[in-house]
Amino acid sequence: MKSTDTVIGGIFLAIVTAGVAGFTWLGTELFDGGATNIASATPLAIPRADHTAVLLEDGRVLVQGGGDGETISYITAEIYDPATRTWSRAPNLGTARRDHRAIALPDGRVLATGGVDHYGVTVTAETVNPITGEIGISSGMRSPRALHSLTPLADGRVFVSGGMSAVAPLRFTDLYDPETGRFKPGPDLNGARAWHTATRLSDARVLIAGGSGFGLARQSAEVFDPETETFEVTGDLEIGRFLHTATLVPDGRVIVIGGQETIEVYDSVETYDPETGSWSAGASMPMPRAQHTATLLRDGRILVAGGFNALGDIGDVSIYDPAKDRWTSVGTLDHPRGRHTATLLDDGSVLIVGGIDESGVVELAGVPRTEVDLFFPGGVPDDLRRAVAVAR
Repeated sequence: MKSTDTVIGGIFLAIVTAGVAGFTWLGTELFDGGATNIASATPLAIPRADHTAVLLEDGRVLVQGGGDGETISYITAEIYDPATRTWSRAPNLGTARRDHRAIALPDGRVLATGGVDHYGVTVTAETVNPITGEIGISSGMRSPRALHSLTPLADGRVFVSGGMSAVAPLRFTDLYDPETGRFKPGPDLNGARAWHTATRLSDARVLIAGGSGFGLARQSAEVFDPETETFEVTGDLEIGRFLHTATLVPDGRVIVIGGQETIEVYDSVETYDPETGSWSAGASMPMPRAQHTATLLRDGRILVAGGFNALGDIGDVSIYDPAKDRWTSVGTLDHPRGRHTATLLDDGSVLIVGGIDESGVVELAGVPRTEVDLFFPGGVPDDLRRAVAVAR
């Protein structure tokens, strides 16, 4: 099937130096953020963007690395405890990282790969035991990479695809075996891409969609089969895009939301049907956005928060119902921002952490944030619906 990628201006990755910020703990109480579904929570110890957030086996959330959004990468980590709604220090990374990727392994460890460290884009990967703090170094990725994808496979392995080296987007993929702690080369992507999405389908295959290539906003999509370790080209997106999100919904479809090319930011929604290998348009968002988050709620709807468009940072939080193809606004973040994380907690609420504000759509500069928000699908609990002054 022929791919028709859209030509755009070149994208580059800024190489930054890394540093370590100190910790200053703030108040632990929460306050009503002024919306019926959103409450502001205890802030991070340090402002951070381009970090990772991983739900642990015990229900806590591990936030690792990130940076100031422009020149510094962090080695520090923090853990959020939903039972107390407070943060505590977590084991440091083995090396500072931002624009990396992280995932929980079947044995409870967390794997972090690539990103930008003290010296530039790194080829290193590591695991951490969040209970003991033990660090394990993993080896074998084929190339330094950041802005890649990391996908858990049904057999326990982890699929690493694409990303950006210091100078160019990558076609390389790798397969990580948590039992040996090693990577082995996977098949090359049909097109080099970074800022793409990788979604494990209901049949255990992985859908790779969009991304930024060599001066291209990728319109192409392809599917990786873990059993044969091969790719098959599938239907093109209707619009080439990167910095979008892709979410698997309960009926097996994949919902792609927003994203951008170099200048234009999209409000469009596309749905992938794995039965036909084709895409169809859905109801547009109330506003264009890229660098947002999309979180699947327990009822099958998708929570979309923050991001950027041509007007700047976005505070809006909306829900998309794929069954009804309908959008509903549910409130605003405590502070508009993008390049944050959003994690579904065991109680069905969503933890929205950090990010950066005042960033242009293309520029990497901005102000990192400490703000943390909690979204409650059924409304903010009574014990949180009070106005309490909190030291910022």
